[in-house]
Amino acid sequence: MKKTILITALMALTFFANSQTFIQENKTWNVVECMNFGGCKTQTFIIMGDTIIEQLEYKKLYATYDTTLNTWSNYGAMREIENQVFFYLYANETEEMLYDFNLAVGDTFNTIHNSIGCSGCPIELVVTSIDTVTLENGEQKQRFNFADGEQWISGIGSLYGLVYVGVYQCIMDMYYDLSCCHENDELIYQSQFFDNCFINTVGLKENSEQIKHSVYPNPFSQSTELKFDYSSSQIYRLQIISGTGQIVIEIENINSDKIIIHGDQLNSGIHFYRLTNNGKEIATGKLIKIE
Repeated sequence: MKKTILITALMALTFFANSQTFIQENKTWNVVECMNFGGCKTQTFIIMGDTIIEQLEYKKLYATYDTTLNTWSNYGAMREIENQVFFYLYANETEEMLYDFNLAVGDTFNTIHNSIGCSGCPIELVVTSIDTVTLENGEQKQRFNFADGEQWISGIGSLYGLVYVGVYQCIMDMYYDLSCCHENDELIYQSQFFDNCFINTVGLKENSEQIKHSVYPNPFSQSTELKFDYSSSQIYRLQIISGTGQIVIEIENINSDKIIIHGDQLNSGIHFYRLTNNGKEIATGKLIKIE
């Protein structure tokens, strides 16, 4: 009898150690949001309080761009069951599956993107590998790696940001990155690509004299190509600038209309590019490097 009780207790401990505790009161996510040719701002999400929607129990999700965290808007609601997380967006009164932490390598996750501004976009993510990472508080969590470069961490969510699962399959010229996640004011995740949780910049000013140019692919992993209107009589210089303002790549005396930027030259995250001609800025924008 005692042996049976012991085995049952051990099974229960194993279940609680591995079960998903994604939705918790006073849990916050800081998401850096950048616009091409514009600056970056930080959106903070927090879970506070309960609600009932169509006879289902949810936790309320609030959001703000206020860095003092004094003004919040009611963004949506979340619920989870058996390691699956569902998100209800108030703006369009719809619920979609946000995460499935039961996925195995080779599985495909299909859902509909459901954040403000991108709702209704179909998402397809294929799991390429699953490993383990250690959080800031010492906890070990599973990390899900997807074919397009997206990553989820159990208990944290997408490293693009809480509600921004699959966002790069839906938009161009907007960039999202999770900078921090807290539980009850304790830091449990800190992005290696940001120095702090709140990033706000004015970005690069769009120049009215910019020339026609393109960057593809963007986001990229292995390499990307910048193409622009080139004249052999001019002198060109390219700078790649990190999100913290450091010049990480500089190419001078460019003599071609194509510039290849290799992924192994950059850390993952948001970068800016600036192409100049005799000191005059003629092409600017953002690059996003993914793993």
